[in-house]
Amino acid sequence: MNTVEVIELSAQEVEIPPHAVRRYLGMGRHQPDDALQSLVEQCVEEFHRIARYRACRLVLPVQVEGERVDFGVFALSSRSLSKNLSGCRQAILFAATTGAEGERLLKRAAVTSPAKAAVLDAVGTAAVESFCDTLCHRWAEEYAPRSLRPRFSPGYGDVPLELQQTLLSCLDSSRKIGITLTRSLLMIPQKSVSAVVGIGTAGCETNLHDCQLCDKTDCPFRM
Repeated sequence: MNTVEVIELSAQEVEIPPHAVRRYLGMGRHQPDDALQSLVEQCVEEFHRIARYRACRLVLPVQVEGERVDFGVFALSSRSLSKNLSGCRQAILFAATTGAEGERLLKRAAVTSPAKAAVLDAVGTAAVESFCDTLCHRWAEEYAPRSLRPRFSPGYGDVPLELQQTLLSCLDSSRKIGITLTRSLLMIPQKSVSAVVGIGTAGCETNLHDCQLCDKTDCPFRM
């Protein structure tokens, strides 16, 4: 019987890359001035002190036939996801969060300093993405010599955002790590991610999860 595993990492195990914070601030490759750099460093330090990096995962068999993807406990029709999982016999369903304290820190900053709130929001996004990347790197080592596919979240391609309800229900995320959904399908805490990661004989050859950042345009798993 497949069981849901809960994973918790310390702040020291999750890097928040400055370039990722700048990206989520919309700065691209531009370097921040000294004042903004200092604020970013301050916000990263504050966020790390209160973040609680928790995730839950469930490994399921998967069958792909045409555009139909069947995980046993649920199935859906998706051209995008079937392409991503083609050749996989197993997949990891997971959800990850940085915890509720980060939300409270952001709300307090929004009252006193909109600039700091904007930076904290970017820091939180960079943190949860980095957390997910760290998990996937560890799972890639765990399942070697098989390979992992790029993680695929509800709302990508033609996969409806409503799949989020199914994933979080399968993971029992509310009870396991405190992730819930609003009626509009917004995850609470907001700095949370749910995704599917295929385990196949061939997979993504880079450490990137975002195909828009990868220059390997001929990759068969590109989304």
